[in-house]
Amino acid sequence: MVLGISSFSSFQFNLFNRQNVQRTTLELQRVSEEVSTGKKADIYADLGPRAASVMKLHGREANTQTFMTSNEVLASKLDAMLASVDAARTQVQSVLESALVNATRNGNGAEVLQMQARAALESLVSTMNTSYNGENLFSGLESNKTSLTRWPETSADTGRSPQSVVEEIFGAGPTDPASAQTIADQLETVFISQDADASRNFQGTFYQGSPERDASGAETKQISAWVNTGQEVVYGVRANDQSFRDAYKGLAMLAVTDVSQMDEAAYSTWMSEVVDSLSASQEGMLDISARIGFNQQIVEKTQTQLNDLSLVQRTQISNYESVDPYEAITRMNSLETQLQASYQVSSRLSSLSILNYLR
Repeated sequence: MVLGISSFSSFQFNLFNRQNVQRTTLELQRVSEEVSTGKKADIYADLGPRAASVMKLHGREANTQTFMTSNEVLASKLDAMLASVDAARTQVQSVLESALVNATRNGNGAEVLQMQARAALESLVSTMNTSYNGENLFSGLESNKTSLTRWPETSADTGRSPQSVVEEIFGAGPTDPASAQTIADQLETVFISQDADASRNFQGTFYQGSPERDASGAETKQISAWVNTGQEVVYGVRANDQSFRDAYKGLAMLAVTDVSQMDEAAYSTWMSEVVDSLSASQEGMLDISARIGFNQQIVEKTQTQLNDLSLVQRTQISNYESVDPYEAITRMNSLETQLQASYQVSSRLSSLSILNYLR
């Protein structure tokens, strides 16, 4: 019986060993990366067909994070809007209280109503011109424009100032209840932007933001935001809303004249219109504050839902991509041992020489 013995040269053995060392080193680097990051080094190669599911999950999570980021900005805007509306309501309330004291007859304090109203007008305009990140909060869709024009300031759109418009209509002032009512009605026409002289209308001279109605008479859109997939919130508040127009009108009626010097017969009628306008503005601003608060609750609730959804999605992604740290460390130790053994064999082989046997 003849036994065939295949020869295996030391060169071939060294070559094989080097290849084995190279493969082991690469695998060790891969496992070391997994140990340090906690994730598979080559996720899609490891997952195979399941990689499509991970890609979808990553897309959903990115979308969720986008909503969460935009909702944080929206929540801050709503906070600023609510603070501004409450501040405006407080400013109007102080003037309304003084006007109520002097509503039926010229009593103590009426002489300061003009000064108080002008100060409140400045505060109202300043509050309604609040901006957030360069965006005017109360100008509607035209947020690049300032909302309200200051009482003595000339509008760039009409070349008129609110003060000049009201003074023109007020003229020498009322002399009896009928004339007081006529002037008040004409001012109402201005504040609903239906005056025959377009340059005197509220829209343009008093307010520069997006109009309440378009050219066809249809209501224009308010600012809205998508807080979640398929969930839109209309949150816009404009300075031309009825409550703010009522506030501007009531304050302007006091700011245009010293009511303590007004004809006694016209006084009661004039002050009744002032009180009605300021009272209506208070009720309207309370309603606006309530709507802003409701939107805040929606955003807060949605944000909680998105946080929960994000946690679930990140957990699912982690289940696909993460490695078992104990298994990874065990593999790393095994590869290190294997690599050390290969290095020892290579070292011994490199020290072998035929001269060691020729003695």
